[in-house]
Amino acid sequence: MIIFSENNITVFQSTIFKMNSTVVVTKDLVLVVDPGYLPNEINEIQQFVETVKQDKPIFLFFTHSDFDHIVGNGAFPNANKIASRQFVNSSMKNKQLKDIISFDDDLYIDREYKIEYPIINYIIQADGQELQIRGTKITFYQAFGHTNDGLFAVIENDNLLIAGDYLSDLEFPFVYHSFSEYEKTLASFGRVTQEKSNWILVPGHGSVTTDGREIQERIDTSIDYFTLLKNEHNDYAFKRFLLEKGYNHRTNLFKRHEENLIVWNGQK
Repeated sequence: MIIFSENNITVFQSTIFKMNSTVVVTKDLVLVVDPGYLPNEINEIQQFVETVKQDKPIFLFFTHSDFDHIVGNGAFPNANKIASRQFVNSSMKNKQLKDIISFDDDLYIDREYKIEYPIINYIIQADGQELQIRGTKITFYQAFGHTNDGLFAVIENDNLLIAGDYLSDLEFPFVYHSFSEYEKTLASFGRVTQEKSNWILVPGHGSVTTDGREIQERIDTSIDYFTLLKNEHNDYAFKRFLLEKGYNHRTNLFKRHEENLIVWNGQK
């Protein structure tokens, strides 16, 4: 389902995890970000790309290696693929593939392509690294914390900020890797978003927003969650936080909070 379409930017949202897949069409290329999740949804993205690509090359950008973000890899076998150096060197490759297969098996999902970990052509080595394809420039920023291999991307000419699994209106921070690195990523978002006020923010899950105040509120809400962890650990405080911030799907969020507490207690 298309949830956002403006000029050359189209965002598809899956019914699974409300996961967003972005397609950006410039005069130089077609950029596809994290295509997912169900086979029919990926087919819709494929068909859309076929109608708009003309003779342009296709670039496939993986924001990080979580299984839901790499599941569509096989649907674009001839694409130029972009990810971080940490993504390429990940020790979690087999686990992510097993998670795809397990999820598909649980739901009786069949796919038309082989499930494989992406082979990356364009490896992002450094924070702020730019990829210039003729007249199109994409800037990549390290986004560690949620995982240890994340990137977010900016296409300034289109005012587009592709956030990966950060700044969602559905999720407080899910920290699988590092709280200190996550806070650095939030600071990086803060610096980038202060450069202009008319961003199109596409999170990995949830709603797209073009409201600068809402973008700042999402950054602040993530910071507020960390403050909660530092100062209060009881269920009442967490329930109050969910209510104040308007979060739904609370059964899942309680589980994620408990997982965060394990990481938090292990890193103190």
